[in-house]
Amino acid sequence: MSGNTTEHIKEIIGFLNENADYAVLRNYEGLPDKNNSRDIDIIITRKSYKSIRQRLVELIDSSGWKIVTYLNSDRLISYVCATTTEEKTEIVQWDFFFDTSVWGVQLMSAEEFLEHKQFNGFLYYVGVECQFLDKILYNSAVGSKYPEKYKATRDAAENSDIVKSKLKQIFGCNTVEECEKKRGKGLFLRALWSNIKRRPFALLANILHFLYTFIGNYMLSRTGFSIGFTGPDGSGKTTVIDTILERIAPVFKSAHRYYHFRPALFGNLGEVAHSAGIKKEVDRNYSDPHRGGRTGKLNSFLRLCYYSIDYIIGYFVKVKSVTRITRVVVFDRYYTDIICDSRRSRIYLSPKFLYLWGKLFIPTLNYNLLLTASSDTILARKRELDEEGIKTINAKIDYLAGKKGYTKVLNENTPQVAVYEILNYVFNEQHKKNIKRLK
Repeated sequence: MSGNTTEHIKEIIGFLNENADYAVLRNYEGLPDKNNSRDIDIIITRKSYKSIRQRLVELIDSSGWKIVTYLNSDRLISYVCATTTEEKTEIVQWDFFFDTSVWGVQLMSAEEFLEHKQFNGFLYYVGVECQFLDKILYNSAVGSKYPEKYKATRDAAENSDIVKSKLKQIFGCNTVEECEKKRGKGLFLRALWSNIKRRPFALLANILHFLYTFIGNYMLSRTGFSIGFTGPDGSGKTTVIDTILERIAPVFKSAHRYYHFRPALFGNLGEVAHSAGIKKEVDRNYSDPHRGGRTGKLNSFLRLCYYSIDYIIGYFVKVKSVTRITRVVVFDRYYTDIICDSRRSRIYLSPKFLYLWGKLFIPTLNYNLLLTASSDTILARKRELDEEGIKTINAKIDYLAGKKGYTKVLNENTPQVAVYEILNYVFNEQHKKNIKRLK
């Protein structure tokens, strides 16, 4: 882990030591020099978090780090913070938990965790019993198995009095083995009944809070983000995208979705026509994306309608369902490619008409990046297009670059230069949005 990330962690933990009632839940042993997890899980009282929130955001902002994603749910607040240069990107996810709960039903409060916190000279952390309880309570309530990777924690804690007492209170079970024999639904109902008996009004408030944040995050998709890349063959899209995904991997390695051209809820138009008996043969020479002949306006419009249905429905099924939480969707080409590269999609309609059609009907991604280079640079990299074809696509890219929501990036130098420009732009824009939400 680089010094910059180390200093960031030191700064945040130092701030928490002085101002918050908190403890790190797990994987704290290597901090600040080594983070063994994709995120840093912190248990904190809601009152303590509210008292430090504004100062915490100001600290991140003033340090030069960007808040790339911000999740506000009923049981946790999550910040994904990042900084980037041409050489590297550094990224840290901070998760602030207020309790262990399921759908608003509390299993263990922050106050209970913090009764057992300890200090190792750098940070506060919870003991092994609380680390185990956080996982076993949640997994039992939702019907999941306890993670095998935390077996050492289980072996050290499952027979402790703290664990047995909590399992008895919430689930009415005397041992971990007894909990594991019960069905998840039955244990959840026991936890619900425990809350009704001990804290009925708080339970109602928690359930309403859960519903409010869940519906808000799902309907508005306000935490993750989507990026689309469009450009002529030879512009370096594949290398740039691969490098970006590698750069953000510490947090988003398993928290991103990658698509080519469209969501692909429906098959290739030629294949669909062949299956329906409308078309006898299908050209499957996919190595040549510009192999098809020119189509007329009616044929082009029918193709546009078919793909538009895929974009519209696919957006809600495959894009919005992912970006509602702290995840990223990446498209190598999106609807924008239909405007810029008519030969690939075989939709030969006016760029102005296609732009207006997209504005009216096609769900837009958060970031639409137009990646290109000069004809000479592209021809030196790849000769899938002739000079005239490249100039035609670049002219349409220039047309879109003047429209709101599109950003042109010239990839004339090393891929790292373009990657830095893109990530710096996206991180800054995300930071502005999240700072506005946090005010």
